Amino acid sequence: MRQKVKERIQENTEKAPCHHFWEIEVANGPQSIGTCKYCGETKEFLNALPVFNPLKKNGNPLSLPKLAEVEMNTDSKS
Repeated sequence: MRQKVKERIQENTEKAPCHHFWEIEVANGPQSIGTCKYCGETKEFLNALPVFNPLKKNGNPLSLPKLAEVEMNTDSKS
């Protein structure tokens, strides 16, 4: 006697974490959009570091930051 068996395939509902391979568009402004080559996720990337950008602070790239004043110890013998 032959018996037909239905095979059940269960899909894994949990996605394995993607090890992203970002393809980032050419820089044109402060941010660029990147798309993962594997999963298609998109993310914004900064084209410059916002903290270390002396041009945004005062416009003069040759100016140095103001240093705190230091008191000299006149009693020192060195």
